[in-house]
Formats: sequence, structure tokens, C-alpha cells
Amino acid sequence: MRILDKPVPISRIFLDLKNPRHIELQTEAEAIEYLCDKEEVWALARDITKIGLNPLERIALIPIKGQKNAYVMAEGNRRLCALKLLADPDRAPAKFRKSFASLAKQSIAPQEFYAVEFSDDEEVRPWLERLHNGAYEGRGRRQWNAEQSQRYSGSNKNKVAQGFLDYAVAEGLISEEDRKGKLTTVQRFLGIDVFREAMGLDQSNPDDLARTRPKAVFDAVAKRFIRDLLDTTSDPRPVTSRMNKKDIVAYSRPLGSIPGVTSARIEAEPLSAGGNAASSRKGGKRTSKPRKPEKARHVECADEITSALKSYGNHKLEALYHSICTIELEDHTPLVCIGVWAFFETLTACAGRPNSVAFSSFLDNNRLTKYGYDRNSRTPIRTALDNIQNYGNTTKHAPVAAAFNGDQLNNDVQTLKLVILKCIEEAAGTR
Repeated sequence: MRILDKPVPISRIFLDLKNPRHIELQTEAEAIEYLCDKEEVWALARDITKIGLNPLERIALIPIKGQKNAYVMAEGNRRLCALKLLADPDRAPAKFRKSFASLAKQSIAPQEFYAVEFSDDEEVRPWLERLHNGAYEGRGRRQWNAEQSQRYSGSNKNKVAQGFLDYAVAEGLISEEDRKGKLTTVQRFLGIDVFREAMGLDQSNPDDLARTRPKAVFDAVAKRFIRDLLDTTSDPRPVTSRMNKKDIVAYSRPLGSIPGVTSARIEAEPLSAGGNAASSRKGGKRTSKPRKPEKARHVECADEITSALKSYGNHKLEALYHSICTIELEDHTPLVCIGVWAFFETLTACAGRPNSVAFSSFLDNNRLTKYGYDRNSRTPIRTALDNIQNYGNTTKHAPVAAAFNGDQLNNDVQTLKLVILKCIEEAAGTR
């Protein structure tokens, strides 16, 4: 082991394809895609552009045999990946490319590392174990507990809640007077990941909160939360500082179904962006193009459907709906597509569909009329039903063709929300 006197350029360092964070990979491109998808490299890159590399941590390198001044990264894969993509955003996976390009324009990222060189994997192993195995019976790094962290951070504990309330005041969602005494309650809710996901709040950098929903949608959820936060007349009160994680998760689930809230997601954007005309215009002209909405991560779960299925009491339907709303669409669209098809097959069978009739035929115009749809409103319903029927059959039976459009699948399921509820009601009536 030796500490290198001079920093090593990132161009001479290669990602570790046998890193414990993932299975053994074949190329750097595969490692980059995994690290971006699963290891929050973009958030790390954003932090690096703001405050730089951590001066308290050196990277660990192993020389590549047969190549002069070339190394494999033994410790620091995420940092190396972040710097490589800041230096060349075109190497990022397509869905992250614009984000890295935007970061690269904001500041000049480091192009080299101060490092420690190890001869091989065995020499570096004991140090990696002490870094990544937690306390490691006293040999590794001990994390601060909550009290120790608070003792060091002081008022930073509630920085995220303070930032959100500052935004709410600026947008007229709450008054300065009404926000008094609400910090602890807001902090409790924002500390639960399910609630942050429902709201679309990115707190990876507490000093610069961001949202992953379009502003109008984010504000609709924030407005509902603020309303419930200030509600002192309902019994029980919808939002209190005494609610535990289970209560907060239960509160969060229906937020996606309130008026004005869609499944649209965007790349993380600072809360201040788009807050007023001055922040998005200069000299009367827009300074940037509107961001393209992010693809749906899951089929959006409707609280009304979950409740109706629970009341109906069919475990298979409950399990199918839970699965199709939980499995990630981007990586598993064909699987979710077949799950949605199975859900509609099962649901319509419970409602009286004969085995010889396809579910899209069972839900014909006469039945849709009975469900309350007129001639004009039936058209999108018919399209969504046919999509699910056809995509499901194609994905199940075709040797090559399959459904890969997760956004469309999510949209079809949302379009059929009331049909699903009516069908559950009809199934309950056939018992």
C-alpha cells in the first residue's frame, strides 16, 4: 500500500466491474447504467458540483497489469462514475443524460483523484470491510445515533421541514402566523419516504430542496397537506405530531387521487424554479425549455380500488392489484402488462364473465352504459380495454412482440379506474 504523491486523472481509472454493489458485469457501460439506476449517482454528482469531493476520503486503486499508469477503482466507484458522467454526459443512460449535461454546465467538476494504491484485492480487502460493514465489532466506522447527530447538527435536523414551510409561505399556501408551531409535525411527515414520494419532494440536498412532480401537481398535494395540517375541527384530526409511521403511510396513499394530481413525474427541479414569472423569464422570454415529464415508475395505485377490493374479500384480486402497482414499470413492463391482463380476467370472471368471452367483450357498450358512460365517454374506455386485452395476449403468446410502453399501460389503468370500481361492485352483487 502506498499513498500516491500526485492525483490520478479519472481518464486513467476504470470502474470496478466486480464491485460488491452489483453482480459481475462485462462493460463500464453496464456498470454506469446500474449505478445510475440503483445507487443514486446523480444525487452524488449534484452534491459534488455544489461542494466538491469529500477531502476526508481518498479513493483506493489497484494497478492494471500490463498497462502503465492505469488503475481499477477498488473504493470509490460511485464517485468515479459521477465524475466520468460530469466530464462526458453522453455516457450517461438516456434518461439521465440531460440531467448530467445540466449539472456539467453549472460547475467544473474535478478531473482527478488523490488516491491510495494497493497491489491487489487481498491487500485492500480489510480496509473495505471496515468502511462498508458498519461498526464491525468496533473495528469499523460507527454511525452517529440520533442524539449524537442532533448534537452535531443542531438546527439542521429540521432543515427540510423549514425549507418546505418557507416554500409554502412564499407560494401563499400558509401564512407566517399559521406556520408557527408546525415545524415538528411537518418534519415527522417529511421523514417518511412514502409521504415524500407521494408529494414528490426530493430532499437529497437539504439546502436545495427539489420536486419530482410538475409544479401545479406538487402544489396541489402540498395544499392538501397544509389544509390538513391546519385542521383543528375534524375528529380525528387528519394530521398531528402524534401520528406514527403506519398512520402517515395510510394518510399518504390517497394523495395521488386528489383533484389536480396526476402520475406525471419530472427530473428533480429546485422548489424555487417556476415559482413565479421572474424565475422562469428574462426580458419577457423563457430562459429554458419546459422539462419533459418523467416516465411513470409504477402503475399508480388508487386508494378507492384498494379499499373496494379489501371489502370484496378476494385475496387473488388484492394480490394482483398490489403487484401491478408495486413492480417497477421501466424494468418490468411486459411482466406488469401480463399482471394487468390477469387482473381484468379475474375481476370480470368474478362479475359473471363466461370463460368463452374475452373481458373486453364482456365489458361491452351495454354494460358500460349501465356503468354510467354515454356514447362519447365510452370511446377512451373501449380503447383502454382493447389495449390491455391486445397487449396482454401479444406479450403472452407472441415469440418476439411484447408491450414495453409503461406510460401507456399506466394511463390505460387510470382511464379504467371507475370501470374497475363498478366491476368490483357488480362482482359483489353476484355472490
